[in-house]
Amino acid sequence: MPGRKPQPINLIFISDNPGHRKIPKTAKNIVKNQFLFFLALAIISLFASLPVSAETPSAQSSDTKEKLETPQNIMSGIANQMIDGENLEKLKNLSPDKITELDKKIDSALQLYNQRKFGQALSLFKDVSNEIETISIMWWIGTSAMNVGELNLAAEKFQKILTINPAMVRVRLELSSVHFQLGGYEEARKELEIVKASKPPDVVLKNIDQLLAAITEREKKIFTNVQFSQGIMWDSNINGGPANRELSVLGGTITLNDESMKLSDWASVTSLSGNVLYDTKKWGLMWNTSADLYYKGYFKYNKFNSAVMDISTGPWWVGRNDIIKVPMGYSEKGYGDNRLSNVLHIDPSYEHFFSQYFGIRGQYSYAKENFYSENITDLNNITRSYEIAPSIYLFNRKSIISFSAGYISSDADARYYTYTAPYYGISYFLKFPTKTEFFAKYQWMDKNYKEAPLLYDDERVDRQQSITAVLSQELWKYYFVSLAFTYVNNKSNAELYTYDQMTCMFNVGFKF
Repeated sequence: MPGRKPQPINLIFISDNPGHRKIPKTAKNIVKNQFLFFLALAIISLFASLPVSAETPSAQSSDTKEKLETPQNIMSGIANQMIDGENLEKLKNLSPDKITELDKKIDSALQLYNQRKFGQALSLFKDVSNEIETISIMWWIGTSAMNVGELNLAAEKFQKILTINPAMVRVRLELSSVHFQLGGYEEARKELEIVKASKPPDVVLKNIDQLLAAITEREKKIFTNVQFSQGIMWDSNINGGPANRELSVLGGTITLNDESMKLSDWASVTSLSGNVLYDTKKWGLMWNTSADLYYKGYFKYNKFNSAVMDISTGPWWVGRNDIIKVPMGYSEKGYGDNRLSNVLHIDPSYEHFFSQYFGIRGQYSYAKENFYSENITDLNNITRSYEIAPSIYLFNRKSIISFSAGYISSDADARYYTYTAPYYGISYFLKFPTKTEFFAKYQWMDKNYKEAPLLYDDERVDRQQSITAVLSQELWKYYFVSLAFTYVNNKSNAELYTYDQMTCMFNVGFKF
């Protein structure tokens, strides 16, 4: 169709982070290594089964020892807890009524602690520590602070415990976890090496080695990623044409030729992408550069072939609960055997995670597209888009529900190609233990053009609905296969632009 722009869609969705943060695999490795760190740390907690004197805050002299550091087994009375000389003097000066009051406060805090209400428990533990601080109270403050994100406070309390008794291995392991989360990899390594030197059981030693390897990987500054896929696709409407040959237009009817009507064909789809991420290791600053190549070649109607090449680069800032990206890029588009257009774009985004279960991403995009052929310079445009996308993360991010609401404003040289388009969408991602991933998305869009198109006297309004579904399977670590389906239904008050399109694609590829 004259003036219709090809819009190739990459249907491959192989992602460990589909909340749609668009983090390349290199950055995903960082997240993956952190996950492995905490997984192995949990296994290392088998130390809890070792003799008390080797691991817990109760490892003290026989005349001032408590039971275990876990609240299920602790004797909460202050007089029964481990205590250093300075706080022992404070204890002697407390009245019996004050000690009873503090004991009741500890009991209330422990109930909240056992219910995993760590924020409320932490507040009460802090109140007690203002009066007197036993090693158990330091432990409870430290572990509560870890769970609510007050990592510096957790590190302070764990270090204070180890100053009193360096033999508490369990505390040292928790301290290594805090250092890791704070980015203090050398400090985390030091604590793990001390634990390793204590000759723990083989199963614990093995997992400490895994943690040390994860730290070594995290200390890397340059990460690279390459992904290639080859697919075969059935496209029910390769040119986005209407199904009817005879169409009503201003002043009568027109009869479409074969290539302007709905056409179907098989296509070969090739996708190649790669990126390099440089992590400065300072203040959460990174720099990411990526390149993508997409080619769709039809078997019969090759005049509708399309290609896109894009290169982008820009800074990232990654905080504990925030991610900011400012990629800037250049794209080249081809259609048939010709160069179609070039695009300069910038796509800043900001995502904030309110908790491990909920986050919101906001994105703005600016793109300036220029067409090479003088016959279609009316399509030259500047497009701005705005989107906000809240996401719900469940089951350790293996199940993600995302919503999106956005607005697109495209200002073309010709007003009948200029439009605004609000849109809404919902998507769902599910990852199975078999390394199988499923992704589905529904989107509704309302396109309102600023002027009536040729052959019509009313301004054009398109209402478009689309469905995407992808099932992918990882094979032998570096390989994957996927099945993808899309359906687009575009209803327009200008009959020439009413169409529907269905694609089905099978893909194989590798990534490393």
